[in-house]
Amino acid sequence: MIKKIYKLLSERQQKRSVAVMFMVLLRALLDFAGVAALIPVLLAILEPDGSREKMLTLCCIILLFVMLKNGLVILLARMQSRFLLDIYRDFSRRMFVNYYRRGLLFLKGTSSLQLGHEVNYVCYTFSLCVLAPVFRIVSDLVLVLLMISALVIWEPIAGLLLCAAFLPLAGGYVGLVRKHLRRYGIEELEARRKQLRTVVEAFRGFAELEVAHAFHTTISFFDQGIESITRNRLRMEICQLFPLFLSEIAIVCGLALSIGAGREDLGLMSGVFAVAAFRLLPAIRSILNNWGTLQNASYTLEIVAEGIADIPQKEMETESPFTFRQGIELCGVSFAFPDGHILFRDLNLNIKRGECVGIRGTSGSGKSTLFNLMLGFLEPISGEIRIDGKRLTVNNREEWYKVAGYVPQEIFITEGTLATNIALGQVQVDYKKVMNALEQAQLKEWAEHLPQGLDTPLGEFGSRLSGGQKQRIGIARALYKQAEILFFDEATSALDHRTEQEINHALQELSHQRHELTIVIIAHRESSLAFCDRIFDLDSGNTYTKEK
Repeated sequence: MIKKIYKLLSERQQKRSVAVMFMVLLRALLDFAGVAALIPVLLAILEPDGSREKMLTLCCIILLFVMLKNGLVILLARMQSRFLLDIYRDFSRRMFVNYYRRGLLFLKGTSSLQLGHEVNYVCYTFSLCVLAPVFRIVSDLVLVLLMISALVIWEPIAGLLLCAAFLPLAGGYVGLVRKHLRRYGIEELEARRKQLRTVVEAFRGFAELEVAHAFHTTISFFDQGIESITRNRLRMEICQLFPLFLSEIAIVCGLALSIGAGREDLGLMSGVFAVAAFRLLPAIRSILNNWGTLQNASYTLEIVAEGIADIPQKEMETESPFTFRQGIELCGVSFAFPDGHILFRDLNLNIKRGECVGIRGTSGSGKSTLFNLMLGFLEPISGEIRIDGKRLTVNNREEWYKVAGYVPQEIFITEGTLATNIALGQVQVDYKKVMNALEQAQLKEWAEHLPQGLDTPLGEFGSRLSGGQKQRIGIARALYKQAEILFFDEATSALDHRTEQEINHALQELSHQRHELTIVIIAHRESSLAFCDRIFDLDSGNTYTKEK
């Protein structure tokens, strides 16, 4: 496991981990020195003719040493914690970026709640419940070995008897709970995932659940999840209590065996054992508890390793940025899903700059997939997509996005203001451009009557907006970036007839105002394609020119 963890770290992190390990060893030595410092006081107390002044002076010196030692231990612990939190921050960010860059097919094929849970909770658990216990186990193990070695040197028989009492108990504990702890961790992970999904789905589907009187099934799933999490946590805590019992039993058994050995200086030996037990008991208990925590969270190792694995990148092209003076052309494009299902073959389509082209087809014919291909989210298995004669690829699509705008059926609304949603992704918002885009999308009057104007919050997922307002915001967003081609993917299918007409009228006016603007529309309703110059039928592969 240590080897696997080490390989996950970057070169810089590996170097830091070595430095942190030296800090861990230093902490163990300081803790040992703190225990060893109590021995002189014990010997002074046991001396028949020891003076009180001497013992008090010795106590003051040791107190000063212990305070300095603890201050240094706190500093080392803070440095170690900072390293662990830096690992969490780096791994969480890398996993988030990697999941995002795996593309549309990956994101659509995986639960967003699961991915969010792994990016946040699993990375945090890995750092605090896998890496941290490793360092604590090493520190406590070194301390235990130092103390037992000191006991063996001071009195070989007593030290060996203590080992003989402790090792069988520790070995029995490890063998008994190892597999159980890992299973408890995996079961708790799955329960937490389901619990998160249950809560989020209930809040999102409030209206449907209420009307269907279905909340009782949701709360039933919620109760089952709580029960599973509670059960696994209780079993985990029971396992964590065993180290307390085992360490105490080991110390008592060691004392009993030493007494049975018949030592004459039993008082001194018992005192040394008491001093040793003062630090040995917590150290042994900490080793076993941290080992249990490590086993319980060991499932995170595979998830993190898979999540932060670097995605092979093709060699970046050094071509010039995209222009859009001629149009977009699909040349013999074919596409198939990873399961082998072929959606279409040898598709040809030429969209000239300034045209308004509609795309229609039956459900499942691949209209949205065609858009995803033209936007570069997916790659064809054969054929090419060209913009002004330049081939579109995954590596150069970011340049394409500088001139393209996309308005899907479900508009993505962040939990921000109207202005930040229009200028999506821009650090500095140009309010003049925002208002101009809203005017072109026929939203200016509505925006001016908002309580805080352009700085009005839109609520979670745009909860304060109507369907028509969301679609116009999507249009305004594309206009704000001054897109030269707009893609509308079923943008009005969920709207009522009147709102659909208003959106279509806005698009028609926009097309008349900006003759160079290219518009590509997917729609089921013929009314949404009425103002298009041409309509491409995906089922037949034919193009129909609208009569003016």
